Amino acid sequence: MDQALTNPTAEQIAELIVQRLTQAGGIDNLAGASLMTIEEQTLAEVDRVTRIVMSELLAKQAEQAEPITDCPRCGKPMKPQKPQHRRLQSRRGIVK
Repeated sequence: MDQALTNPTAEQIAELIVQRLTQAGGIDNLAGASLMTIEEQTLAEVDRVTRIVMSELLAKQAEQAEPITDCPRCGKPMKPQKPQHRRLQSRRGIVK
């Protein structure tokens, strides 16, 4: 597999975001867009990517966490339950 696909540089990731913003669904009129519009659209897309990355990292963290076997309050053994999914508010928005 191509090294650029499996381990892209920050510049390659940035180029993908530029492509996304300059194609359908991105900045409608790039030639006439103000700096503020470009900045807002860029930050919105980068924030979206950040939320996806954080969600993936939090899922991996949960997989690697040591299971709690005893209740931290009373010390009795815990009963296994299904994992519960939560929504967390980060500085970049809601992550799962």
